[in-house]
Amino acid sequence: MWLHLTPLRHSLAAQPRADRQRLTRVARGKSQGVTLIELVLVIFLFGVIGVTALSRILGDSTFDQIVVRDQFVAMARFAQNARLGRAPITLTLRPSASGDQITLTAAHGSETLSTATVDSANVTLRADINETASCSVTDGANVVSNATPLVLSYNPLGDLGVSGVTGSTGTVTSAARLCVNANQAMSVCVAPSGYATVGDCDV
Repeated sequence: MWLHLTPLRHSLAAQPRADRQRLTRVARGKSQGVTLIELVLVIFLFGVIGVTALSRILGDSTFDQIVVRDQFVAMARFAQNARLGRAPITLTLRPSASGDQITLTAAHGSETLSTATVDSANVTLRADINETASCSVTDGANVVSNATPLVLSYNPLGDLGVSGVTGSTGTVTSAARLCVNANQAMSVCVAPSGYATVGDCDV
């Protein structure tokens, strides 16, 4: 057995030094860098940590305001598009009796086209029509509640028809506003053309 190992040991020792260095360099090169899977995993983990930290920094109240605002804008745009060339469409924003949820419903008569329910704890909604001042200046003439929901109606061109908070409706000539916690950044303006945008009415 010793006789067979001796030539092998001599052949390894006889290998040129340059070849041994090249093999070491190749082996070292394979261990450097990261794979695509590792990179995606790290990005995913940073995303999870970021979302968790952001929700703790903003708090539930701010998060609920953003969700209510964005969902209202999305539903208003859906209702406007659904109305073009079709039968009458109304968009109703109705808080629950307890005030912890808001239901948005786009409907044609008694037929519901789309509905969404979002959490609204610590969210106060006020709305009015034909008022273009910032929500931080005047926060809306009417409280939106379960008994007095906000209703937007659209004409065949997608423009706003008779709209407003139940009991205070009228023809929209300059804008319809939704003020969320009297916060300018959380407010929504719906132009007479029916297009909903975030922020103050720019008239």
